[in-house]
Amino acid sequence: MSVLSYDSFWNAIVSVPVTKKMLQLSLRKCSVCGRSVLEAALDDYCGKVGCRCGKCSSLYSRIIAFWIEFLRRALGFKRVKVEQLLTDKYARNAVLNLVESFEHFGVRKPMVLSAPFLVVWDFTHRCNLRCKHCYSNSGSGEEEGFEGELNTEQALAVVDQLADAHVTALAFSGGEPLMRRDFFQIASHAADRGLYVSLASNGTLLTKENVQKLKDARVNYVDISIDGATAKTHDEFRGVEGAFEKAVVGLRNCVDADICTCIATTVGKNNVAELPGIIDLAEQFKVERFTYFNFIPSGRGKNYADQDLSPKEREDVMRYLLNRMSFGCKTTILATAPQLARVAAQCQGSLGTGEVTLALAHMQTVKVTKKAVPLGEFIGGCGAGRLYCSISPQGDIRPCVFLPINVGNLKSQSFKDIWFNAALFNAFRNRSNLKGSCGKCDYKFICGGCRARSAAYHNGDTLNGDPGCIMGAKN
Repeated sequence: MSVLSYDSFWNAIVSVPVTKKMLQLSLRKCSVCGRSVLEAALDDYCGKVGCRCGKCSSLYSRIIAFWIEFLRRALGFKRVKVEQLLTDKYARNAVLNLVESFEHFGVRKPMVLSAPFLVVWDFTHRCNLRCKHCYSNSGSGEEEGFEGELNTEQALAVVDQLADAHVTALAFSGGEPLMRRDFFQIASHAADRGLYVSLASNGTLLTKENVQKLKDARVNYVDISIDGATAKTHDEFRGVEGAFEKAVVGLRNCVDADICTCIATTVGKNNVAELPGIIDLAEQFKVERFTYFNFIPSGRGKNYADQDLSPKEREDVMRYLLNRMSFGCKTTILATAPQLARVAAQCQGSLGTGEVTLALAHMQTVKVTKKAVPLGEFIGGCGAGRLYCSISPQGDIRPCVFLPINVGNLKSQSFKDIWFNAALFNAFRNRSNLKGSCGKCDYKFICGGCRARSAAYHNGDTLNGDPGCIMGAKN
């Protein structure tokens, strides 16, 4: 049994006053080199000799190294992979976030963070397309929807709040973020503040000039929506003829500029048959990632609920994606459907190969040994209000872009206060609050169901079962 199975034991350890004191001490900054005790220990563990400081490289480094090595061996991770992870500055921010979270919340299953790993900011409702499934009702003809959007000064202040809270990644979405003239200024400021910056775009405005501006602003990652393997399917979905051709050009421009690029596809009945062809396209263009987006009937998508996949169809898609990964797909495959982790665990079984595909909260998928499978219950599938939240163009804080329930507003409240105190966020952080099929499910910790789908299909009830999951029928 994995060491991670003993969550009550670890929580008891973390709750001891001396442990809490050590966690607090590990976050203290050295007066000589400016690093925290934890950062110094990570540098020592990774062999960064040039960073050593006589004041902070001490007994604490050896203690922290012991625990890193203990967990690495217990989970079956290779040391070289752990060192590569711990030398990445964004991963290191996430580690610091985790330590702060253990000190504040203790060890929970699923885990709760003191700041979200990822914030998705719907930067504007402006858009040059009119997609049928748009969750935010964005478009060029809805001028009333642009009123009250955060201005440049307010947007810069939001970035500062996120950075000060130790958020790891900020994704600009919309609408089409490139429709705002101050996008590059705000994105550049986010990079200056140490955030991992990404852009979700329809691709039509990703000219070579704009892609160079993305590079100059230090945008790390670009997510381009491609909803069909053919122009006919994509353009019909997106509402504008020629959108597919422009998106493909934008895709190529990003790949050529050596920006980490992703094809994002919202899958419904109209395009599910083209899913293999879209992933083929990603491999052909040497795109680094492909993300399957769960269709959620929100915004304009409410008018197309009949295009939603059945539970059986969604299950088949999850298994197809896992098979595609298993057979050496050159493109990394991700999914916003929390069921992916559950399906991977079920496919492994007691007689499995010893490797499992683990979904890291919609941000990455990795192959791990069976020893690390319990980690999936700590990551916890749906991360709304735990690992992730969203910001509306008006500064409203929401659990998810697909769940337009306001829990606070950054024009009058601080991000940290909202994150810690929002009642809905705290409800999502305890899986015993789940009802219906999700509340009864044996996989409620590794998956948790989609809270946005629960609200969409249960008259706003965010804690009910996810009707898109095949486990619902069994429960």
